[in-house]
Amino acid sequence: MIDQYIKGFETRDKLLMLIPIFGWLFIAYGLIFPIENIYIKWMWYIDIFLSVPVHLLQLIIAVPVGIKSGYSKSQSVCLTITFGATWWKPVRQMLNEKKLGNLKPGEQK
Repeated sequence: MIDQYIKGFETRDKLLMLIPIFGWLFIAYGLIFPIENIYIKWMWYIDIFLSVPVHLLQLIIAVPVGIKSGYSKSQSVCLTITFGATWWKPVRQMLNEKKLGNLKPGEQK
């Protein structure tokens, strides 16, 4: 399912997308099981900050990049909130390479 949204991504880019996934899982864990350790609790708060307001702020850049690359506005919003810059930066890089004609044979977008 996600493969259609990350066509042309390098393996490194795909692996980096695991970071926000683990961040969202950590947030969910902290909501289900209250965290007692103060240091882990602070890491949890930092993760919430990085996952919610920072990903929302990235929409300013990510939505236009996604639309120019052929994604719908709603796809761009969902993918940016979920993956943040680990999604839109490779998309922007592929868009720039496409404009410059630097795509390797067989790559899309």
